[in-house]
Amino acid sequence: MSMERVFLAEFSHETNTFAATPTERDDFRNRGEFSGREVLSEFEETNSTIGGACEVAEAEGVDLLPSVSAEATPGGVVSKEAYEFYTDRILEDLRSASDADGVLLSLHGAMVQEGGVDGEGPLVSAVREVVGGSVPVVVTLDLHGNLTDELVESADALVAYETYPHTDMGETGRRAMELLVAAMRGEIDPVTRIERPPLLPFVPKENTREGPMAELMAEARRLEANEGVLETNVLPGFHQADVPWIGFSTPVVTDGDPALARETARSLAETAWSMRESFVGEYPTPEEAVREARRLQRDGVSESGPVVLADVGDNPGAGGAADGTVLLRELLEQGVENAGLALVTDPGAVERAIEAGVGSRPSGTLGGKTDDRHGDPIEIEGYVAAITDGEFRNTGPMATGVRTNLGRTVRLRIRDGREGTVEVIVTENRVQPYDAEIWRHVGVQPERLDVLVVKSTNHYRASYEPLASEVITVNSPGLGAMDARLFEYESLDRELYPIDDIPVEVYPDWER
Repeated sequence: MSMERVFLAEFSHETNTFAATPTERDDFRNRGEFSGREVLSEFEETNSTIGGACEVAEAEGVDLLPSVSAEATPGGVVSKEAYEFYTDRILEDLRSASDADGVLLSLHGAMVQEGGVDGEGPLVSAVREVVGGSVPVVVTLDLHGNLTDELVESADALVAYETYPHTDMGETGRRAMELLVAAMRGEIDPVTRIERPPLLPFVPKENTREGPMAELMAEARRLEANEGVLETNVLPGFHQADVPWIGFSTPVVTDGDPALARETARSLAETAWSMRESFVGEYPTPEEAVREARRLQRDGVSESGPVVLADVGDNPGAGGAADGTVLLRELLEQGVENAGLALVTDPGAVERAIEAGVGSRPSGTLGGKTDDRHGDPIEIEGYVAAITDGEFRNTGPMATGVRTNLGRTVRLRIRDGREGTVEVIVTENRVQPYDAEIWRHVGVQPERLDVLVVKSTNHYRASYEPLASEVITVNSPGLGAMDARLFEYESLDRELYPIDDIPVEVYPDWER
C-alpha cells in the first residue's frame, strides 16, 4: 500500500482595512517566507499549526507535500501583487501534486486583498476546483476570522484555534491533520455549517481564560462530545475589517450530518447572543492606567513583579501602527521610574541610534510618524543601551520555538528630565511583542521592571501574566481600538451589537 500524501500550504494575514498602508510581499518576507521542504524544517517541533500537522503526519505515516508558508503582521489590505504571488504559487504547486490524497491549508480567516473583500474564500474555492470533490480539504483558522459562505462551502472542514491567547496553534494543526487523515481513509465524511449571531465583542472580552469566552468555549466542548459532532468552532471575529460578514460565527463540523451541524452551530450562536452584554466593558484611559500603575508601584505591589499595561489601541497584532506614543508620553510625564515599553517601530530612530552607537545619546523624534491615530512624535534624547539584529525564537507558551524577526533593533533608555526612566525597544519591523523573550534578547530581565507596557490585547497574557503582579488593559487610541463603535463601516448590510441597539427578541428569527 502506497503512502498517503497531503498537500500543505500556509498563507495567513489578519487585514485591518482601516490601515492606510497596503501589506506587500516584503511584509511577508519580514515575518517569514518559506518554500518547499524548508517549511517543514522551520516549523517541525514548534507550537504552530504546521508543527502540529507534521507531528500527526509522522505518526500516521503520511507524506507531506509542502508548498509555501507566508505570514505577515496584521496591517492594511494585502496588495494585488502579494496576493496573486502566493495564491498562484499554491495553486501551481497543487497542480504539480496531482496525486495528493488530501489538502491542509493554514489560513487566517480575516484576509482582505486589494480589489477584493475575501482573501480566503476564492483561494479555497480555486483549490477545490483543482482537486475536485473527492479529495478532502481541511482549513485551519485563527479565532479572529470573518468567515464567508464561499470559504465554508469550499472546504470539507474548518478547524479554528480554541484559545486566545493562541497557545493551541500546535494542537489546532494536530486536530486538523487527524480529521483530514480520517477523511482520506473514509472513516468520516465531514460536512460544515455556520451561524453568525449579530455580535461584535470588545476584544479584551475575547480572552478565553476567563469571562464570557471561557464559558462559551466550555459549552462548545460540551456540544462537541455529542455523537456525530467532529468539531465545534467559536470565532468572535475581527472588527477592524470593513466587510459585510464581520463578527461572531460558529462553524460546526459533523460526520455526514448537515442537520446536526446546523443545529449545533445554531445552539452555540444563541448562547453567544444570550451573553452579548457581557462582551462589552469599561477600561481605563492611558492617563488613568499609568496613574494606577504608579500607585501600585508606590504601594510596593510591583516588587513581586511588574505591573503590565496592555496598549490595545496600538497593538500591531490588530493592524496598529506600533509607533504610537500615547502610553510612552504618559510614563514620562507622570515620572514613572524603572519602566519598560515594547515596542516602538521607527526605522529612522533605529538608524540614528545605530550610527551613534552603544553608549551614545542621540536626539531626535521617536514614533508618531505613521498617522494621526496613535499620538504625536516625541522629542527625545535616548541613551543607546543595546543594539541587536532583532531575531530570536519565542520561549513562551504561544508559538513556542517560532522565529521572531524585529529587523534591526535598539534599546533606548529615555528620561524626561524628572524622575521617570523608560527602557524602550525600538524596531524596524512591526511585530506584536507578545513573548517576553523580546526583553531578554536586548539584555533586560522583564521581571525586574516595575511597570511594563506591551502593545498587545490578549496574546501577551500567555507569557507576561506568570511574571506580572498586576495586569491593566488600557483603552488606548489607534487602529487596534477595542470598541467597534469607534470605526465607521460602509459595507455592513445588517445590524450588529453593540454598534446597534438590537431588540432581544430579534435573534431567534434571524437568518444567517
